Amino acid sequence: MKNMLAVCAVLVATSVFADTKEAAAPIAMDMSKMGSPARKPTDEKKTKKELEEAFKKGDEADKKGDMDAMLAGIDFPVFMATDDLKGVPEAKSYSKDEYIAMMKPFYENMPKDITTAHKRTVTVLSDSLANVTDNWTMTLGKTKLNGVNTALFVKVGADWKMKTMIEAGWGGMGPPPAAPADAKTTAAAPAAKPAAAPAPAAAPAKK
Repeated sequence: MKNMLAVCAVLVATSVFADTKEAAAPIAMDMSKMGSPARKPTDEKKTKKELEEAFKKGDEADKKGDMDAMLAGIDFPVFMATDDLKGVPEAKSYSKDEYIAMMKPFYENMPKDITTAHKRTVTVLSDSLANVTDNWTMTLGKTKLNGVNTALFVKVGADWKMKTMIEAGWGGMGPPPAAPADAKTTAAAPAAKPAAAPAPAAAPAKK
């Protein structure tokens, strides 16, 4: 009887050890078949040319004050991130209706003589993802402002559209006050948008 119990104990211990050993065995993964190694850009030159066309359309929309054309360059919902003047971060995903409600006052009260120059740096992540950093310079009368923002562009069908917009300093900002009917300029210039669209809670820059 004692011998039988001893044999059973050995069998149980062996079974448990085998299960533990099997669970600890590493799972073979081919890392080249996942993540960025599997989605390398196939033609960066072509992608950057397509993005330049998207930037051109966005800049023309700003120049004309065409909000509908500007909205067509955004893939909703759009994620926007910023921080306030004390450095507290804010981030939110906006539906198309929420975005319009936030941005319409800026479009309606934008001085006509604002000009913005863009120096954009494009990092192509894949054939459908690209990060764009925009170092912009805005001129309003004798006032010149400089800033930087970044945006993630995604390819939707044949079109490149913005999916995220990030720019510092817009946290807690409300819509601008209505400009007087005879006002030519205003001292408070809004920040330029990432590439072809406005920064978080910012007014788009017109050319």
